[in-house]
Order: sequence, then structure tokens, then C-alpha cells
Amino acid sequence: MGKTLSPRQPLTIGQQIAEMERHFPSFKYSRPHNLATWNGSLQPIETSPVYTIKITYPFAGRYSLSPSVWIVSPEIHSNAPHRYADKSLCLYFPPERSWTPTRFIALTIVPWAALWLAFYEIWLDTNHWYGPEALHTGAK
Repeated sequence: MGKTLSPRQPLTIGQQIAEMERHFPSFKYSRPHNLATWNGSLQPIETSPVYTIKITYPFAGRYSLSPSVWIVSPEIHSNAPHRYADKSLCLYFPPERSWTPTRFIALTIVPWAALWLAFYEIWLDTNHWYGPEALHTGAK
């Protein structure tokens, strides 16, 4: 009888930390209130400001919630699009499962945040969001 393939296992918090250190060594990790948190800087466009971002990851193995990303500084426009009510960035459409606990934050969430910032910089100049958008039914 052949082997049954099991679904990919969620990454451990240790694996997430190691991959962040490998790709973004300047990002600082902490765990306030048992919440995995990284703070670091991104400059999406050579002429843009350097943005400080905060990533939080409520880690619980297979049942982990999605990471959340906030812009810490500089302050962004209050009407900036593609943010949730708590002002965290909307980086992907959750029903599409673009991010799951089997994926590295360093290879998905951080690059997506950098792209969000690049589209934000363009939006500031044009008042048009050129980034990808998903059709939403109801409130986010």
C-alpha cells in the first residue's frame, strides 16, 4: 500500500523567526503579551520615505490567524485605501487563501507590505490605486 500524502504542516514560530532573520535581519522580533511581533523599515521606492512597519502574528500552529501589518511612521494619509477598520493594511483577499500558516511571513507578508507602500506612493500622486483589488461584497 502506498504512502498517503498529508497536507503541509503549519510552520513553527521558530521557522518564521529564522526566515525573517535570514531575509530581513534589521527587523526586530519581540513577543509582548505572547504575540509574535516584528518591527522594521521598508523603502518601497528610492524616492519615497523610509517606512517603519509593525507586523503582529497571533501564532497558534495550524489555527493561527493571519499576520497584521501597520505603518508606524511616517503617518500615512487618513483616507489611504485598502486598510481595515483598525488601520492595518489589506494586503490580500483572505477568501483566496493567499496566506496560510504554511507560508513564510518573510516571503509573503513583508513583500506584500512593500508593494502596498509602493502603490500607496503612487496613490498619493494620482489619487488612483493601481494595485490589485478584489471585489468585496459587504464590509471588510
